Formats: sequence, structure tokens, C-alpha cells
Amino acid sequence: MVAIFITGTNTGVGKTTFSYILANSLKRLRIKVGYWKPVETGADPEPHDAKLLAELLNQPLEETVSYTFRLPLAPAVAEKYEGEKIDLKALREIYQEKVSKYDLLLVEGAGGLAVPIKGEYTYANLARELNLPTLIVSDAKLGTINCSFLTAYYGKKEGLNLLGFVFNYFTGKDISEKNNPRVVETLTQLRVWFKIPQMADWKSFFLQEEELKPFLKRVGLNI
Repeated sequence: MVAIFITGTNTGVGKTTFSYILANSLKRLRIKVGYWKPVETGADPEPHDAKLLAELLNQPLEETVSYTFRLPLAPAVAEKYEGEKIDLKALREIYQEKVSKYDLLLVEGAGGLAVPIKGEYTYANLARELNLPTLIVSDAKLGTINCSFLTAYYGKKEGLNLLGFVFNYFTGKDISEKNNPRVVETLTQLRVWFKIPQMADWKSFFLQEEELKPFLKRVGLNI
């Protein structure tokens, strides 16, 4: 019973894309994997991220996401507009129930670590409170060094167990892509575990077993 928290350097960097690729790859290895998004905003008319993973893993949608809001805002802001109130105690209880069901539970945040879920309670607070090893998803392109470093710096300051990075959307056209992972590893002393190319058919992309084994060992799951 292991869980990891998947966060990002910003919105739109491919947290859900990577969550899908990781879940699909683990499923291929017959690992019992689950997915949970505590809050999804921008669910207009439906929670696209949660639905995508629910269909992949044959989980009921209502078990894949706990709160949904139509407006594309931070959860703490969205609840002020839409009326439904997020219950932090309920989220903690839901997590404890879910983590016991799977070999590995993927918990996906919204935006980055500093995004508030309710009031001043952020995703960093949630990851620390639930003792979730945290994987940071970054965009491979120019500009990622600063965003990646600041996310890692903040995560360390908040006392999180940072696993390292995933770099998404390699195109092969940007010279900075060749150097960004190495520079970020040097600056943060955290490993870049996976490098994901930009592709149209990413749903059929799998991480190889030899890539996954050291990562899973790091999070406490041996295959």
C-alpha cells in the first residue's frame, strides 16, 4: 500500500498525461494501481482528467474525484463562487480508505504545490500531512529551469519527501531541452526519472519496465 503525489511546476505541464502514462504502464505490469484527484476544477461539463483515468482503470468516476467545480480556478477560489464547500477532514478520510485498496495510489493535484485547496491550506500542506512522496512534472522547454527549481525549493522548505522530476513534451527542436534536465538535477539534487516526448498518440505510450523498476523501488514498491 503505497501512494505518491503528482504535482506540477504550473498548470498545463501534463500532470494528467503523465498520470495516465504511468498508470497504464503499471497496469501492463499487473500492478494494482488506483488514481485519485481530490479536487478537479474546470470540470465543464465534466471532470475530464478524472474521467480519463477512471475509464483506464475501471474505477467509478465518483471514486476517482471527490470535488468538482466548473470554473477553472484554484479550488479555494472556485468553492467561493460555486457554493459547494470542500471538507478537508473528509479528504483525509477518503485518502486513508483509498490507499488501502491498491498496490500504488496516484494522487494528482491541481496546478502546483502552492495552490490553495481551502483557505490557506495548500497542496503542499496536503502532501506533507498525508506523508506523500512527491513527484514534480515539468515542461521540457525553455523556462523550465526556474519553475522546476522554485517548485523543488518550496517543496523542500515545506518538508516534503521529493522524489524528483518528470520532464514532459520533448520535441527535439528546442536546444534547451538537451540541457534542462541535467541543469535541474544539478541545481536541485533531485533526479529526473522520466523524459516524455510530445506526441499525438500519448495514450499508447508506455514506460519500460527497466525505467520503472528503480523509480518504484524508490517509492517502496518492488516488482
